[in-house]
Amino acid sequence: MKHLSLVIVVSLVVSCAAFGQSSSSSLPSQSTSSTLSSLPDAPKPVQHFDLFGGVAYSSANQVKSASSLIGGAVALDGKVKPWFGGTVDFGYYGYGYGLVKPTMYTMLAGPSVFLNQDKFEGFFHVLFGLAHTGGVGATPNLAFAYAIGGGMQYDIRKKLAVRLSGDGIFSAFAIDPNHLGYSQNMRVNPRATIGVAYHF
Repeated sequence: MKHLSLVIVVSLVVSCAAFGQSSSSSLPSQSTSSTLSSLPDAPKPVQHFDLFGGVAYSSANQVKSASSLIGGAVALDGKVKPWFGGTVDFGYYGYGYGLVKPTMYTMLAGPSVFLNQDKFEGFFHVLFGLAHTGGVGATPNLAFAYAIGGGMQYDIRKKLAVRLSGDGIFSAFAIDPNHLGYSQNMRVNPRATIGVAYHF
């Protein structure tokens, strides 16, 4: 009888020890899972670059009797912060219907500010560079230029967006290229672009 009692006591002690060990080993996993579930979601990664290409429509106010010009624009946006970065922009405009048919291209770069909201992104930029007028004997045919404007884009795919933008390009060419003057009077050419941007 004493041997039976001793066996029962030993069995109970071993069972209690095993239960306590299994309970303590399950606590960290429960704690870890609850901690992981309480962590906030990881922030959406910032796309560091946008490569844009599209159709551009610009006036050519520096050339007398010229119509607005249709061409194309390519731009690269780089972001150092989700809200701030820089833009490099190149545009060529060579198709018009006026009495005088000039060609024009612009090379601009400068800072940009971005505002993100879900699939939408707005931006504002101030760009500086050069503008060239060709095909009409303008003197000077190359002038300092700057552009002020902005736009917005909408993501249609993870890495693809549709963009619409507009700005004013300020430059100082001769008022009337037929006079071969050197007037530094500033002119502004409104420009509109529409196209697609690729995120990478």
